Amino acid sequence: MHSGRATSSLMFYRSFFKMHISACQHSTWAALRKAVHRGQLRQARSAYDSLSTADVDRPLLRRLVRLAGSSQRRDDYDFLKRVMDEMPKRFQQKPSPMEYNTLLGASGQHEGPERALGVMEEMKRAGVEPNLYTYNLLLNCFKKHGQVAAAEALWKRMGPIEPDAVTYNTLLQLWRQTNEGDRLFDFFRDQVKVADVYTYTIVLDAAMAYGAPEEGQRAFEALLKQPKLDTAAMNTMLRYKSADVEGCLALYRRLRCRPDQKTFNILLDACLKQGAEAEARRVYEEMKKKKIKPDEVTYGTWIDAKKRAGDLEGALDLLEAMPIDPSGRILNRLVSMAKEATREQLDRLVRMMEPYEARLDRVGSNAWMGILARLGRSEKAQAVYDRVFRQRPPDVVTFTHLTLAYINDDCLDDAFDIYRVLRDDHRHRGRVQLDAPFYSTLIAALTSLKTSERRASERLQMALSLFGDMRSLGLQPSRHTYTALLHAAGQYKEGYVLEHVHGLMKVDPFLDPDTALYNALMDAYNRTGDGQTVLDLWQQLVSSDVVTIDPASVSIVLDSCGHNGYPERARAIWRELKQAGFELNANNYNSYVECLCRSAGREGWDQALALVKEEMSRPGRYRPNRPEMEAKTVNTLLGFARKKGWKTEAMEELESWKKEL
Repeated sequence: MHSGRATSSLMFYRSFFKMHISACQHSTWAALRKAVHRGQLRQARSAYDSLSTADVDRPLLRRLVRLAGSSQRRDDYDFLKRVMDEMPKRFQQKPSPMEYNTLLGASGQHEGPERALGVMEEMKRAGVEPNLYTYNLLLNCFKKHGQVAAAEALWKRMGPIEPDAVTYNTLLQLWRQTNEGDRLFDFFRDQVKVADVYTYTIVLDAAMAYGAPEEGQRAFEALLKQPKLDTAAMNTMLRYKSADVEGCLALYRRLRCRPDQKTFNILLDACLKQGAEAEARRVYEEMKKKKIKPDEVTYGTWIDAKKRAGDLEGALDLLEAMPIDPSGRILNRLVSMAKEATREQLDRLVRMMEPYEARLDRVGSNAWMGILARLGRSEKAQAVYDRVFRQRPPDVVTFTHLTLAYINDDCLDDAFDIYRVLRDDHRHRGRVQLDAPFYSTLIAALTSLKTSERRASERLQMALSLFGDMRSLGLQPSRHTYTALLHAAGQYKEGYVLEHVHGLMKVDPFLDPDTALYNALMDAYNRTGDGQTVLDLWQQLVSSDVVTIDPASVSIVLDSCGHNGYPERARAIWRELKQAGFELNANNYNSYVECLCRSAGREGWDQALALVKEEMSRPGRYRPNRPEMEAKTVNTLLGFARKKGWKTEAMEELESWKKEL
């Protein structure tokens, strides 16, 4: 009796445990199904590891593979490979083409084209034939890695599988991104059998990039016939028509595709490049109405238009109005516009750039240092150098700007300290080799700043020191360098410096003096009171078969004759010029009038007055081929007459002329 009860009890517990195990298995598959349907791959992986092999839910495994394949995480890819490996052994299920394709796509993403190609070979060994989707996935993988040869080899292996538009587009895009325009066009003409909007868009874009007008026109016309275009196709078509503003705008209205930022940027660029600013503003207003926010390209396009027009003020107004922080690219454009800017514009640019200057790239930072150097902002220029060029190799332009900043800030000791280091580095063939523009720029700066007599002498001595080093290093001074030194020597009446520079010019075998250099020499000697040398240079100039005089030469020699007491020589020069038929301008007349007025007695003044009456056009009485009388002309005559105490009837006439001028 007890034995029967024990047997019955054992059967009950066995039945209960079977039901419990079955319920647990069902619960695990349910947990997996729930996680997969919700896209919760972490939970799905946990449930998968607890599965039994009984009552396999095949569709659920397929969905699990697809979920793992869509993940960007490497550990999920490893899980995908494990599921694929376990399907035949653990679940007695053969992976389908779709599942192999999922693994192939993930392999290409995580391990590259070679591994993806290996998956296709595994498919074949498993008796699963690759399909069109397999080849398209592989081609796309080769495209992402720019592997043209591998893609072309795979194209030839497709055999009886008929390509679709995706196949053709992938190959076309690969040749486009590797700049193989000829191969792209040949393939499109000879082999593409199925084309869609994307196909023609690729070809049109390539035609613009590689200058293939016939191919471009055919692709454009094909797109016009497409029943449904997307935004990308429309944008490419608009770029194709951008040289014709009216045609571009008309095309935009005709296509009626949904525009995006790129659409409006293309339209703005087309309008602004053709100078259609009113149309550009209407496009911009439409952009705002469609609630499409302008981006960096939008503002960059406007700033480029301002750059073409040389309108730095307008570009700065745009920068000020931008609701977004400017990128380094926009800031680089603004900095590049500053070459011809006024000091006021540069000051404004510096104020506005200050919060963003760290965004400039190396080239932009170099140009930015040039702006700071022009303004004499040595501390800011040094800060840019410390921030940017201590980590990146500077060039000679960088050091030109840095040294120039200290010179223009009148910090000569600091500037010379930097220069000495650079010079010694140059002599030892260091990292930066100085050049002629370096010296010419610094010499010009040292000789151009108006300052006290003592400071001017220091600057001129430093300029001479640099000039001497320049020659000793075998760097050829330009005419501009000589002119800058001559100008400073004359302005500060440094006769010794003038004679020294003139002597160096005489022995410079590479110097080919021109009229401007002769004029600078004569002007410098005139300012130092050496009228005889001015006359000697004038004689060299008029006797030369290479260099000719110009109106500036005439005014300089006449001014010198007047200031240095050579009125008779001035009269002779004037007669010679008149006999030679030289075209004398109003400034030449003014110089000669002043020269005559400076001569002793009243005779010169009377000659000057007669000259003005006979040979110059009076106010309101213009006469052809005669220079017009200027206020300076009349003021010179009146000034000398008053200075010498002469009261003549001509004074009233001169006063009336003065009122008319």
